[in-house]
Amino acid sequence: MKNYRNNLPPLDYLLFFEAVARHGNFTRAAEELNVSQAAVSKRVKSLEMRLGIDLVARNGRAVTLTGNGRKLAASASEALDFLGNSLAQIRQTTHERLSLAANVAISQFWLTPRVNEYLIGRNAVPITLTASDRDSDLFGPDNDVIIYYSTDIPKGWDGAVLFKEVWLPVMAPDLMTQDADIAGFTLLDFEKLTPKWINWRDFIDLNADAAFASAERVTLGSYGSALDAALRGKGIALGCPDVLHYEIGAGRLVPLPEYQINTGRSYFVVWKPGHMTQRIRDLLKEIEIIF
Repeated sequence: MKNYRNNLPPLDYLLFFEAVARHGNFTRAAEELNVSQAAVSKRVKSLEMRLGIDLVARNGRAVTLTGNGRKLAASASEALDFLGNSLAQIRQTTHERLSLAANVAISQFWLTPRVNEYLIGRNAVPITLTASDRDSDLFGPDNDVIIYYSTDIPKGWDGAVLFKEVWLPVMAPDLMTQDADIAGFTLLDFEKLTPKWINWRDFIDLNADAAFASAERVTLGSYGSALDAALRGKGIALGCPDVLHYEIGAGRLVPLPEYQINTGRSYFVVWKPGHMTQRIRDLLKEIEIIF
């Protein structure tokens, strides 16, 4: 069991010792710390007494580190740097940050490319992204904005439509050159984690196309796995062209619009009532989530 209070000396002992070790001089360390030279010397002496070892060899106001002093100085400097950087990040994210949440598919294929493009620009603020297929995770208290998949904006929330969902088959372009009908391709399916999802079984029922009904169907571990297999030319997956905008635009996937269906569902941008500040709205525009 950790007990920092008993195992570690007071933080100000380490702060004073680190300054002395860095400057090699009590007076300059005292000037940096805005205390007297005697206060610095007293803290360092107290640290030595607590540890039971000599850390510095005193020669007037100048000091030379012992072997143990050099080891502790290196560790103390690294630890204080890490602590200082962590506190700076906390202060920055407390005052200006953006927390987004979305299901795994839209996070991977639609949201992450936009976020990454924004983050490599100048003056980007920190962004955290929660990717989960459980609504309870998406509606956590720390998330500012949620990309929500459903038939409507959830009760008690504000929001706007991102785009309506069109569901259609997608495949790698190399498969399009093969002289084979749809029935000859493997349908890359996935297990539904929620009733509102539509997999190949639902699509075939809604589309009523005999070509798909007679095709071989393989169920993979997740929707992301089905899309990955489609990108590698292993068969046909289902997808929404708006969600797969980057994959289709780059030519990695080809949609088959002649088989598309409207699912009656949409993707929404939602937020807590009164929480959409002008700064958050501006950030969403910069990330191209809203226009």
